[in-house]
Amino acid sequence: MTFKPRLTEFFKQYLLLILVAGMIVAVSILHHQSFLKTLPTLISLIVQILLVRADRKAFLLGGFNSFLYAASYVLDGVYFSAISALVISGPIQLFSFFHWKKNSVGNKVKFKTLGKKGVLATLGIVFLTWAGVFFGLARFFTDATYPIVDTLGFTLGILVTFLSAFRFVESQYFSLINCIISLTLWILITVKNPASFNYVVISVYNLYRVIQATLHWTRQYRADKAEQFE
Repeated sequence: MTFKPRLTEFFKQYLLLILVAGMIVAVSILHHQSFLKTLPTLISLIVQILLVRADRKAFLLGGFNSFLYAASYVLDGVYFSAISALVISGPIQLFSFFHWKKNSVGNKVKFKTLGKKGVLATLGIVFLTWAGVFFGLARFFTDATYPIVDTLGFTLGILVTFLSAFRFVESQYFSLINCIISLTLWILITVKNPASFNYVVISVYNLYRVIQATLHWTRQYRADKAEQFE
């Protein structure tokens, strides 16, 4: 492979990451944003690329990054997202890093599916869990920012983390929904606090990468199923 094709492939894979990273840094400087809020968004850019490739190292990096996110969420009063990142997302992603290794052939993980009944049951669990969290816990956080959206994102975040840990391909479909919710939340927050615009940028970026991951994981799952019947 010559130098030019390598350079073309590099820009194809990482040009968007470079542009978004530059935008995040520019906004953080413009609004004098703390380094604590900027760093996890930059790390997330790399995590999402690894997830698109179904690379288990995404969970190792993402697990530690969740702890950074938790601290930054507290600063914005998004308490349920902070709890999710600190107590659930971080530890489970670290578990996923080791669990995926046990269920991989080489660098290729074997995905599973919930099936139609499993998806319907999961949707029911999500709704009941969200209702329990919102009506049972939200009242203890009277200064929470947009608690309805925040608690829904909290609930879906837990679900996505668990489904990803156990290699369910549907995890990325639920992640798509969560990305839309996250984008909505941060747009609302940014209207009041423009300094949070970085989170709008990263939410858009995450949505794009999750779409890529959904397509890749689905293709890989279908290819594995086809091989079983050959």
